[in-house]
Amino acid sequence: MRAHLPGAVLAVILSLVGPASGAGAAAAEPPPDWPSGCDPALVRERLAETDSADVARACGIIRLPWAYRGPLGRGQAMRSYGRRSMDHAWAGRAVAMLLDSARMDTIYRVPGTEVSCDPARVTPVYLVRLHGAGQTTSVVLRFELGVAMLFGPEEPLAMIPLGERADSLWALLAEALVDDPVLRKPRPAPSESLLAASHVVGDDEHVDAPPKLMGRGRDLPPYPEEAEKRGIEGTVHVLARVGEDGAVHDAVVHAGPIELRDAALETVWGMRFKPARSRGKPAMAWTMVPLTFRVH
Repeated sequence: MRAHLPGAVLAVILSLVGPASGAGAAAAEPPPDWPSGCDPALVRERLAETDSADVARACGIIRLPWAYRGPLGRGQAMRSYGRRSMDHAWAGRAVAMLLDSARMDTIYRVPGTEVSCDPARVTPVYLVRLHGAGQTTSVVLRFELGVAMLFGPEEPLAMIPLGERADSLWALLAEALVDDPVLRKPRPAPSESLLAASHVVGDDEHVDAPPKLMGRGRDLPPYPEEAEKRGIEGTVHVLARVGEDGAVHDAVVHAGPIELRDAALETVWGMRFKPARSRGKPAMAWTMVPLTFRVH
């Protein structure tokens, strides 16, 4: 096991199984409340400043695309390709179509998906980034669900059902991505039944027993040196997606000091769990893992 820096302790506490044994274990701070994932006023405020845009095909794993995953989680992040820059007029039309009589809902209803990055197997999922006033609002258009997901960096903003606007947005994308063969075809009909009713994470499922921590891995990361020098401590809450095999398949930061979150994510990626159970069988499930850092 790699040694911690002198005087610094990383304690791993999983609320489902109690504090980790050993020196440094302490009661973790409770996790902050989840953001609502639906802030219509902020959406309209951000998009009112739009002056340009870029548009691309989205691919890879599209699950909590706004969340921070750190260096070890880059393979779980959404990707894009075929990007085209668009002018103020195009961006303005995109904003008008999105906001015209828009009914917004929580973004957490949208389930995760995995989209091939092979151009020959294009799925109708697109990324539009709207720029203005020094900030960028990302919009993932999920035509297979008939929704738009709006978010900023680490900031879930809203889900907008496309409804009758879907055809207009499809045509607008075709103007930008002239070489996209999918956009030359009719827009696919959405499957709204895939949307979750009220889940915090759209692709989670009900389980009879949650995941339970079995081990922390062989190597704990060292206490971040700069954080120790500055006396930064606290609890980082990491949301981990535990597979049927008990391994961590995804991990994102829910809350915690920026200087400590990479070390927290590295720790969680090394954990092993007893998987959740659903109807007597192992099941994928998300669980919150608090990791407490203390400088002594």
